[in-house]
Amino acid sequence: MMLLGDLLHDLPGTRLRGPRRCSIQRVVLDSRMVQPGDLFAALEGERNNGKLFVDEAVHRGAVAVLSDPPKPPGCNSSVAWVECEHPRRTLAQMVRRLHGAPDARLSVVGITGTDGKTTTAHLLSSALFANGIPTAISGTLGQSFGRIGDGASLTTPEAPEIYAFLSEVEREGAQVAALEVSSAGLVADRTYGMRFVGAVLTGIGHDHLDLHGSQEAYLAAKRTLFEQLGASAFAVLPRDCPEYENFARAAACPKISFGLSEDADWRVVDHSSHIGGASFRLVGPDFEEEIHFDRPADWDALNLAAAVAAAAQLGADPSMAARGAAACPPIPGRWEVIDEGQPFAAIVDYAHTPQALERALRQLRGMNPSRVILVFGCGGDRDRDKRPLMGRIAAELADLVILTDDNPRQENPEQIARETAVGLREGHAEWQRIASRAEAIAHAVAQAQPGQALLVAGKGHETWQEIGHRREPFDDREVLAEALRTVGARS
Repeated sequence: MMLLGDLLHDLPGTRLRGPRRCSIQRVVLDSRMVQPGDLFAALEGERNNGKLFVDEAVHRGAVAVLSDPPKPPGCNSSVAWVECEHPRRTLAQMVRRLHGAPDARLSVVGITGTDGKTTTAHLLSSALFANGIPTAISGTLGQSFGRIGDGASLTTPEAPEIYAFLSEVEREGAQVAALEVSSAGLVADRTYGMRFVGAVLTGIGHDHLDLHGSQEAYLAAKRTLFEQLGASAFAVLPRDCPEYENFARAAACPKISFGLSEDADWRVVDHSSHIGGASFRLVGPDFEEEIHFDRPADWDALNLAAAVAAAAQLGADPSMAARGAAACPPIPGRWEVIDEGQPFAAIVDYAHTPQALERALRQLRGMNPSRVILVFGCGGDRDRDKRPLMGRIAAELADLVILTDDNPRQENPEQIARETAVGLREGHAEWQRIASRAEAIAHAVAQAQPGQALLVAGKGHETWQEIGHRREPFDDREVLAEALRTVGARS
């Protein structure tokens, strides 16, 4: 709890209208969650404007309201109004103060990139735990540290949720926090003003153009994480990425690179893989270690290299970090092999971007199956430009493509399928449309023969199918396993 005047002291671009000495218990963005003593942040959202819900927030006991001008209706004379030019930036700075600035004591590492954020965060955590450095994680799979854990609603949650988590894990003994930082979170200023001791870029591809409007704007959003780093921080960057120099210029701190090329500081060498794993040498400054990893993809080897590079910057022994990362427990929905005794490979992967789908299919192709079967779809209310791209990639790299639904949300799923099919028609693969995802998976399993490979892509860890405004229970892994068992029982 803090006095509102203390929360706002010296924050640029803010004016306090009304009572100054009210005590603030929490800062809340959802009017339905307001309790007596809370400050309600009336922000402009994707679908709603928070100013429309000030009446409800005040009725529930809000003692202050934060917004840009003009003053919201319902903010009466008994309620303090925090007028600010940049409400989200003010929000982030206020909740940081309210929670005692836990990022000033924790070593917070931001992990961004089009793909690989979740895997890299978990590999970093395992690398650090192997060195006796307790590490918390916040990202796509939720927030976790020891017994503290929940499913976050966003890859990068809103600032009140992030700081509440950081404050709690600091009290529980965490020394490091690995935060997945999305481009959406960056443009929404959810981590504005946060102290990062380091940042990792996993790579850059095509995604979220529905939000950013252009690839240039997407890159600019990602760069802000590195522009936020102080001189004593570190930046871990992918040496083989075309945007390496762009991000290296953005970071005014030491840069550490990883990759396959000779000039990377941390290199993956002699990578060889099979369906269940890989072997390679990790070579770093005065370091070389043979790695046996249960993830076959070369991009996961690069994620491990990035994690070890970051761990070394945080004081970890590289050898212990590499072994710890290699022993990381399976990450849900990331190249998850489903084995029900069937005579063909069956894999679920979160690949939902063009580059991730291409990587997954090329990885599968490299294992020389006699045929590759792909089940996938594109999400609704998301980047439409990537639909034909993903269709073309599917048709070029798979032999049989079953185009199905994947979280259509508010869009007509048939329209999504038509846009994806534009790319499918450019390739050589046989393809068909089965709208029901469960039926599509069952059909794919029925088509698969010994020595072939089946990839179900796009949803990975998700346990729902989002249709309209509702989420219906659905898990690719469970549905695929059940289909495999059913076929096995019939044979």
